[in-house]
Amino acid sequence: MGVEAVSMAYGKSRLYDNGAVAEAGDVAAAPVSLRSNIDRDRKELLSEIDTLRSINAHLIRQIALLRQREAHAQRLAHRDGLTGLYNQRRMLELLNESMAEAARRDQRVGLLFIDLDGFKGVNDRFGHTVGDELLITVASRIAARARTEDFVCRYGGDEFVVILPRVADMAAVNRVADSIRARVALPYRLNGIDLTVTAAIGVALYPDEARDATDLMRRADESMYRAKSRGVELAATPTRLPALSRRRDDRSKRRRV
Repeated sequence: MGVEAVSMAYGKSRLYDNGAVAEAGDVAAAPVSLRSNIDRDRKELLSEIDTLRSINAHLIRQIALLRQREAHAQRLAHRDGLTGLYNQRRMLELLNESMAEAARRDQRVGLLFIDLDGFKGVNDRFGHTVGDELLITVASRIAARARTEDFVCRYGGDEFVVILPRVADMAAVNRVADSIRARVALPYRLNGIDLTVTAAIGVALYPDEARDATDLMRRADESMYRAKSRGVELAATPTRLPALSRRRDDRSKRRRV
């Protein structure tokens, strides 16, 4: 290699062809030719360090970008695109996880199944833009009335689910349901339009009423339709009741697909 320094782990000394040894930092004591080689090696080493620092900074930026993309993908997989709530897929995972934890700790899990009354009329009359704004606002109101530890989910369409882990009893479930029902029923003003919708809410409690997630969902769904039927009986003539039954049959078929 000619008259070049041989470094040992960037060592404390450098050995040259003439056998001379220069200790690190002892540049002034070395011959001129050796000092020149040492300076050259030092510059090369500093250049390599700068290159490595640049590569390291680039890798850090790339890792940060990949993490952002991963988080975005996770959000798309677990969140509803319109409301930002947990989607149906994630809801089922959270429900099973909550029930498994409750079984281990001898606790209870409450479930609310929420269906909006009046949403279809809003959607048909004012269009999907207003309908979407209404769903977003309803979702926000439901989340505001849920407990910190609860999971608020959009099941689909105008249906929402709230999972209540570590709940004490059915009375505690009903308190949350009543709070949500009252909040949802308050007037809305969207795009200059005054609107009103109400929520029919079904409730169920694990393990008191069900032994698995499917059964708990069915119990809450049945409870919701009983609540909806009571509301329809108060506000509508009997000729409208079969339409509710058809709607329930249609939804049951859709959920089984």
